[in-house]
Amino acid sequence: MDTLASIAPGHAGLLIWLVWALIGLFEGLVASRVLGGRRIAFMDVVVGIVSACIGGFLSINFVGSTAIMLFLISILAAIFASALVLWLVGTIFYKDSQEIDR
Repeated sequence: MDTLASIAPGHAGLLIWLVWALIGLFEGLVASRVLGGRRIAFMDVVVGIVSACIGGFLSINFVGSTAIMLFLISILAAIFASALVLWLVGTIFYKDSQEIDR
């Protein structure tokens, strides 16, 4: 069970990957629901999951020194990275549909 939840620089257990994926799933669903318009929910969910996993993974490799610090920072990085990428994708791909709706 220790290998599932272990977190160390260069190594992330299965459990932390699932946490990052759930964060991305939640943020993708929230973004598609709140922002509405002509957004595609599936695309928001996929972008949210991928960006949260990448943000969490990168934070483990570049920040922190203890296991608890790595876990908390990776969760915050997953939240921030997913929100940032969803916002960027929304402004780049859905800019025209927002102008049409007005």
